[in-house]
Amino acid sequence: MNIEMKNVNNLRILAIDMIENAKSGHPGIALSCAPILYTLYSKVLNVIPEDDKNIFRDRFVMSAGHGSSIYYAMLHAFGYKISIDDLKKFRKFGSITPGHPEYNVVPGVDATTGPLGQGVAMAVGMAIAQRYMASRFNKADITLFDNYTYALVGEGCLMEGVSYEALSLAGTLKLNKLIILYDCNKVTLDSNVNGVMDQNILAYMKSLGFNTLEVEDGNDVEQIYQAILLAKNSKDKPSFIQVKTHLGFGSVLQDSNKAHGSVLGQENVKLLRKNLGVNTAPFELDSDVTRDLVFLKKRFDTFKKNIKERIKIYSKAYPGDYKALQLYLKSDYSKLLECLSAVKSSSELSGREYGGLIIQEISKIYSNIICGTADVSSSTKVQIHGSGYINDNFSNRNIKFGIREFAMGCISNGISLYGGLSTIDSTFLVFSDYMKSALRLRAMMGIKNISIFTHDSIAVGEDGATHQPCEQLWALRGIPNSYTFRPANLDEIKASFFVAYNSCKPSNIVLSRQKISSTVGNLECAKLGGYIASKEQKGELNGVIIATGSELKMAFDVQQILLEHGYNVRIVSMPCEELFLEQTESYQNSIIPNKIKSVFSIEAGSTTGWYKFVGKFGKCYGVDDFGISASSQELYNKFNLTKEFISKDIIKVIKKNSDKILSIV
Repeated sequence: MNIEMKNVNNLRILAIDMIENAKSGHPGIALSCAPILYTLYSKVLNVIPEDDKNIFRDRFVMSAGHGSSIYYAMLHAFGYKISIDDLKKFRKFGSITPGHPEYNVVPGVDATTGPLGQGVAMAVGMAIAQRYMASRFNKADITLFDNYTYALVGEGCLMEGVSYEALSLAGTLKLNKLIILYDCNKVTLDSNVNGVMDQNILAYMKSLGFNTLEVEDGNDVEQIYQAILLAKNSKDKPSFIQVKTHLGFGSVLQDSNKAHGSVLGQENVKLLRKNLGVNTAPFELDSDVTRDLVFLKKRFDTFKKNIKERIKIYSKAYPGDYKALQLYLKSDYSKLLECLSAVKSSSELSGREYGGLIIQEISKIYSNIICGTADVSSSTKVQIHGSGYINDNFSNRNIKFGIREFAMGCISNGISLYGGLSTIDSTFLVFSDYMKSALRLRAMMGIKNISIFTHDSIAVGEDGATHQPCEQLWALRGIPNSYTFRPANLDEIKASFFVAYNSCKPSNIVLSRQKISSTVGNLECAKLGGYIASKEQKGELNGVIIATGSELKMAFDVQQILLEHGYNVRIVSMPCEELFLEQTESYQNSIIPNKIKSVFSIEAGSTTGWYKFVGKFGKCYGVDDFGISASSQELYNKFNLTKEFISKDIIKVIKKNSDKILSIV
């Protein structure tokens, strides 16, 4: 057995040791794809393990994230900050080696993966970012950005629709520094792929605009290496390499779907060790393997030295561009308030139009902002004027994603993960459902992308229930570690952008198609998520009305009607309930007093989440349905979202609550 195969087999066994110790994991892919990962780390990837976020490094995305055990074993072997003790804690509470790879948790992991298909889509985003950064900063006499992006996929990734969405765009954009490695073992969790995935994958990828190659023996490191070298020579196409492997190679479950996620067990591991020629104790590598790994890691020092020299030359020859690059990497938005102050309007516009004005201002100062939509830029107003599309030239700052909402979310994540760039993606709110899984991973990774969702309610009107968002707001608000804003006026939109760029969380800014106020608002208070938009008159406070978006104006009208009938209520605008709930209890109580039983919400969407504020004594006014094809006014009438109905109903509730309180007293 040559040293390379000995290295591979030792790392295979190390991955199996992790799974056996955890009594949980996926041995099949760990055994099948080990030679692919070994080839990448030992011969191909230009990385700096001790500086795993270095902007100039190659990127690798383990899209088939269930192969985490072999991935972590490889990262440990090639010098990343993952110890044997960390490997022993695989899948255990508090470890840095979770069940699937997690960005900012596991050293060396470039993207959180596990939900199949999303990893390859994020890799497409990274390849787009590389092309943009190369276009912006590379010079004729010196190249800073020439890295490649690699992704390892399995059958599951290729079956998920998002992979087609993303790879179709990658082929169209001719992302020649994107290389997809397909661990082709023809087996999934339930069975082999016969009758499920019968197409000719290479022909399929070729039709998408990929350069295609095939490795017949997935255990032959040299064959894999030569295929990658050929792929790197592709000048105008991304590459797809099909590597034929055996799921669960060397084990008693080889080529069986049972190898996918079944722990092998002690006796079967003994047989596996014998078959692979590995005689070490658990969690140990052969001494000659350890020695060879020391030698193999020296190539990283060469890359590190090369990058250092290039930066030194570049900073002296192009100081202005080098300074700009530093600003990209710092993500310093200290001038944002100045940009926002410049946005003014003498007339009422729609929320989406105000959002468009803000984008124009901030993009003048921050050239690292890239915008893209799912074929709706003319409707959502998310577009940087004065710049074309990267689809035509990678020096431009807009992206035509096509009608690919899910891929847009994943690709935007990949662009931001690359480093230095910030994305704003956009579609209609009702289609945020298509993006939900990408938004979830975005929040999990803590990357502060912004999504702008417009056409925010039943006010969409005649397009009907299919296009009228109702439950989507609370679906977005339910994603942990993210903010969802539904601003009611220009100042609240400004506050939404300010918080979005100055937090460590992703943000969803939900904007209206209908006109909203250009003047009424409080930018500073809106930064707190909720504030008193209209105080009660002096005297007893009878109730509190919470409103968002275009319904805030309705709440003001209701307040006036109630006052005329002798009822004194406070209006609270809550553009971001998650942000409001982060404030101190005393602040929350100063806005919505605990002693007030009559609390109400008005929002032209699902009422599901408002009960946490309204409680059992108040009432929510909204749309717990799917809408109807009709004019916006007819729809508001249908769902009792009128000042007349709400004010009359609130009086009934306040009276009822007063009677309850008096009877208790």
